Amino acid sequence: MNIVTIKAIYETLIDRDIRYAYEKYQPEDEIQQIRTPTEILKQPKEGTCLDLSILFCGLCFAYDLLPLLIVIDGHALAAVSLKHPRNKWNSNDSLRNPFDTSELFQGQDNLERLTAWIEDEAYIAIECTGFAHTKLFTGEQPEEKERQADGTLSFDRACEAGEEQLSNSNRPFKFAIDIATARYVWKIEPEEIPNFELAKEKAQAKFNVNVEKADGTKVFGVQADKVSGNLDVEVNVGVNEANESTICGGCVQNL
Repeated sequence: MNIVTIKAIYETLIDRDIRYAYEKYQPEDEIQQIRTPTEILKQPKEGTCLDLSILFCGLCFAYDLLPLLIVIDGHALAAVSLKHPRNKWNSNDSLRNPFDTSELFQGQDNLERLTAWIEDEAYIAIECTGFAHTKLFTGEQPEEKERQADGTLSFDRACEAGEEQLSNSNRPFKFAIDIATARYVWKIEPEEIPNFELAKEKAQAKFNVNVEKADGTKVFGVQADKVSGNLDVEVNVGVNEANESTICGGCVQNL
């Protein structure tokens, strides 16, 4: 169900009418001033690739997902675990160990590891400038291609562009940060996210599940005793608060 929530967050952000913007003025060249969630979501409703990626990671983390902030040369994006929720992080060594070290997650070996996770669909990469409305992009970088009429990228295209960024020879991989590690190990306190709620219709999905001789098998938590054939399973994901995600209302038809 992670992909449903990830897509819902992305598409809700498109509806917020956020604009892509360049960096805030900063007299020190090596420092980039990060916009707060309030600046991005309320006023002036704009952000850079790094601002937008950090916001997206924060929202995913608030909705019980496990995001990564990825920085490549001159650009930033996000990746999110498709297999594990946030509440499994502390009990799963395979999630914690690559990041819970004294060394930053960087270098060619870690890039190959990250790329493999995405290719194996353990994580999904997201181009976060895709939910910002812009007419500024006219080049051939992944985030600039296939913009829609409103200047955004569709969710599917944002995922494609995210994956393309990691193999972009013009933008070498710098590092990735696991947000759970940053929060629980580095003790970085989160910024408050103002009044963000997923639109209900964006957090719904339907699945057709084929069950053959499913004697005693559970399908999405539904007991399927002595069932054979097709089950039409509808699962609705309702999200009320930015730190709470629940599955509510599963129904099974054609038993």
